[in-house]
Amino acid sequence: MLKGNHGEMREAVEEWVKIYTDRSPDAVEVDKGHGRLERREVWVVESSELGVYLEEEYGWPGVRWSGRIRRRRRRLSKTDWEQSQELLWIAGGPVDRLSGHQAARWLRGHWKIENSIFWVRDVTYDEDRLHARATGFVLSALRNVAINIIRQLGYAYVPDGRRALSARSDFGLALLHRPLY
Repeated sequence: MLKGNHGEMREAVEEWVKIYTDRSPDAVEVDKGHGRLERREVWVVESSELGVYLEEEYGWPGVRWSGRIRRRRRRLSKTDWEQSQELLWIAGGPVDRLSGHQAARWLRGHWKIENSIFWVRDVTYDEDRLHARATGFVLSALRNVAINIIRQLGYAYVPDGRRALSARSDFGLALLHRPLY
């Protein structure tokens, strides 16, 4: 997914995608759960020329596909969409043909990783606010170890596990000395 912090590169992808997605979506998925209805529409665009440009100008090699995804949500008790969001995406890899449903599945997999790892690091550990350049890699690795230990202990939510373990200082270091599988 391309977020706003990609600046000019995002604008280039947006212009490219806009040209080729003035049509019906390549895939539509509708899910119902948690008291709401969600509709996802995915457009897929082959991006050979865009890929060359992104590699030359921004050092992003191997981009072969791009597109957009529109997500709409509403409560089941409502008839109008309450939330609507459009996102741009780019992808690479050895795939010669990418269907809309395949792209949708990959994008959902991306969000699963984003929500289970990066969101936890950003929100629970407030990682985006920290600016430790020299020690950032080490601290990030330690946070990953902590998240994995909390998950292996069976906590459904990392903040709950973090609170529970921090209340038992005698227990924390012992976790590093035993296998958790």
